[in-house]
Amino acid sequence: MELIKLKEYQERSYAEAPSKEGYVNYGDDNLFPQYLIDLYKSSATHNALCTSIAYMIFGDGVQADTLDARLKIQEWGLDDEVRKACLDLKIQGGFALEVVYSLDRTTISKVRHCPFENIRSAEVDEDENVEFYYYSKDWSDKRCETEVVRAFDPEEAVEHPVQILYVKPFSPGSYYYPKPDYIGSVDYIELDKEIGKYHIANILNGMAPSFHLAWSNGTPSAEERRKIRNEVERQLSGARNAGKFIMTFSDQPDRKPSFEAFPLSDADKQYQFLSEEVVAKIMVGHRVTSPMMFGVMAPGKLGGGLELKTAEEIFKSEVINPYQLIVTRSLQSVFNAAGTPATVTLYTPEAEEANVEVSYTGIQISSAVDIISKVATNELTGPQAVQLLVAMLGFDRTTAEGLFAGPQPTPPVEELSSEVVDLTLACDYLIQMGEEVDEDEWELIDARKVDYDTEAQQDAMWTFASVPSYGSPDVSDQDNDLIKVRYAYMPKVTGSQGTATYESRDFCKKMVGAGNRVWKKEDIEAASNANPGWGPNGASTYDLFLYKGGGSCQHFWERRTFLKKDNKRISVNQARAIIREAGLAPLEQNDPKVAKRPRDMANRGFLEPKTWTTPK
Repeated sequence: MELIKLKEYQERSYAEAPSKEGYVNYGDDNLFPQYLIDLYKSSATHNALCTSIAYMIFGDGVQADTLDARLKIQEWGLDDEVRKACLDLKIQGGFALEVVYSLDRTTISKVRHCPFENIRSAEVDEDENVEFYYYSKDWSDKRCETEVVRAFDPEEAVEHPVQILYVKPFSPGSYYYPKPDYIGSVDYIELDKEIGKYHIANILNGMAPSFHLAWSNGTPSAEERRKIRNEVERQLSGARNAGKFIMTFSDQPDRKPSFEAFPLSDADKQYQFLSEEVVAKIMVGHRVTSPMMFGVMAPGKLGGGLELKTAEEIFKSEVINPYQLIVTRSLQSVFNAAGTPATVTLYTPEAEEANVEVSYTGIQISSAVDIISKVATNELTGPQAVQLLVAMLGFDRTTAEGLFAGPQPTPPVEELSSEVVDLTLACDYLIQMGEEVDEDEWELIDARKVDYDTEAQQDAMWTFASVPSYGSPDVSDQDNDLIKVRYAYMPKVTGSQGTATYESRDFCKKMVGAGNRVWKKEDIEAASNANPGWGPNGASTYDLFLYKGGGSCQHFWERRTFLKKDNKRISVNQARAIIREAGLAPLEQNDPKVAKRPRDMANRGFLEPKTWTTPK
């Protein structure tokens, strides 16, 4: 007796092995990415989850906190490219972007999605870095031409103006290629695909034979048998009938056809169980916290709103946010290379509660400052700026036009008048941009009133430290890997309890009341552009570093120097010794008013001389 060998299921290999051509094969046949795409197309449950989660990752599109970056988003058409990248990230576990530099190599002219399945990695160099990637439109076709493209590296832009940003989150057991998060449920996705094939075949075959029709009047010729069968099929089978039949012929004397019905099997119940099990396991593979989030009702569950809301919050925290972080960090490196550093997000921040002190959100304020500053430098015209404020930031047109109306001309004098200083927008911007230094990471080693005459020398004391990678909004040009320099807004106080004895302006109250917030010098300079027309003679800037809150202001900026804790290069005592030994001799002559309170300036910082009854 011959034994029939049952078909054995073979898992698809995703092994990584070097090829003779220089690239690393992904899978035994180098087609594992294409296999993942086939799974995406062939399983309804898996397809729906991948598509829905990719849309959740993409959110409301790419957003940035600077005007230059937002203009780049529009120039590159980044929303469409990132939407595709998010789907690749979900299906393949990673994504790739083609980065094209401008002709002068000073910025990036194009950023395009590159199909992840078309990319293969070269082997690592001696420093364990991948320098090149291979691109082919069809890896299954050996005749298809393969291109070699430089890995993303802004320093190589001159020689390699077209580069590939290949994003591959860490995957255990893999070095060159990432794995999707659902890799553990691939077998169940395969099973879902096969169940679908079974049901289709069953329908096409009339739900399997339902009865046996036997003819006992002899065996006609083949042509006659075919005609008889076609006629019976026409009458009994088809989509509206109960399934196909089996027909035989014989030479029995009674010449009477007999019918023998086939009992129905329990296959439907088996496949119902398998279908439910498959859906459950695929959901687990995708880390779905509740099937109800995707419209799948769980048995015995009524789908309460609170339970669904909790499931959505957990899913967003555990799945969506980490995915978004992968995308945004990659995009930030692209913006840095383009010379437009920005903080990038893939979601719309929740609306801030309206109150009398905050009219617009932080992003609106910082964006408005960017736009206004470009008007001051003639990069934009007033009407162009108004259009951007209205179209991009949702400003009321009257409010936007009012920002460029400007005050009445003031007499040409050296100092500024408090009557023409409206620092509301500047204050809102600074409050938004302020930071609290992490005391667990940084230690304050020096605090002193700002003096421009010694600023450069104080910065030069730390040139032995390495310069960090700039482009992050959290890093100042004055920072390095050991030192952080920030500025605090300080009041003049009197009395043993340190209580202020004068009435402050709203700007000063808000700044002093900002808690432990401090600012980068770049933040203060940017805020100086927030009130066009308030400078001397109607100038477009008001120097907050010099004039603080306005005429007769008794506040000052304090420079604070922080040392990174637990560093292996310099101790707190050594750092303070460097400050003491520096002597702080002036390197260049700068405006001494920065070290002064407006209260101590000529006419106490006012335009017109006045008779004063209060002491300084």
